[in-house]
Amino acid sequence: MFTLRKLILGDKMRIFMMIVLFVVFVFFSTKFALEQTEWINRIMIIIIAVFFSFFFLLSEILKFIYKQATKRLVLDCNPEAALEIAAKLKKYDIIKGYKHPLLIFYTLVYMDQGDYESLEKHISNPQFQTSANLKLVYNFNQFYLSLYHQDFEKATEYFRLITTAYKVKTKRRYAVKPIYSLSQISADYYLYKQNMTKAEDGLRNIDPNYLNPREKSYYYISYARFCKLKGLQKEAVYLKDAQEIAPNLAHVKNYQ
Repeated sequence: MFTLRKLILGDKMRIFMMIVLFVVFVFFSTKFALEQTEWINRIMIIIIAVFFSFFFLLSEILKFIYKQATKRLVLDCNPEAALEIAAKLKKYDIIKGYKHPLLIFYTLVYMDQGDYESLEKHISNPQFQTSANLKLVYNFNQFYLSLYHQDFEKATEYFRLITTAYKVKTKRRYAVKPIYSLSQISADYYLYKQNMTKAEDGLRNIDPNYLNPREKSYYYISYARFCKLKGLQKEAVYLKDAQEIAPNLAHVKNYQ
């Protein structure tokens, strides 16, 4: 359904508005510079205008590259292509504005590739301890690494840290952004623990209609595991759903 909100927030509309603003800025900067009687003033205004124009254009280019990398990762479920684009972003990001987003981005890529060695090495970066949100990313990945290594004691420790972080409030808002689905995390934790009642509760709390393709692939695989443990025939249905969305992601390819 068409809405004004979709029009305003749409990428095409945003790009159009950015172009209009840029043209207006250049026009008035040039006009103002030409109105100056002193050459030194003209030169200074032109230098300032060029400086802001450069960083404005750079910011828009970086934003476009980041969106393309994200699209490849979460919509196309193609971490290899996403990595190639992310490399360009890292190269051109001279102002380091995407330093933290890329930290998180690479955790998703390594998880999708099943490259747990690289993931473990990546999250050892001290930057993951510099904010509540990055600590959540660290704990989330340590949780799944613990499940992978079948270290239930550590998995329980990180599961508690994650659930606690989601409940902490500061000045009427939560201390961390809900980057991950707590219901999905709970479902995976209780599947590992083989507490089928709580695992099912977690899965039923997730509405797949609100998930992107990447998230759906993890959801379907978790549901397939649940059905397998319960001896339900729908295991094959959920596995097929995951394979249709993301056949090349590690958790789908290596499903057992």
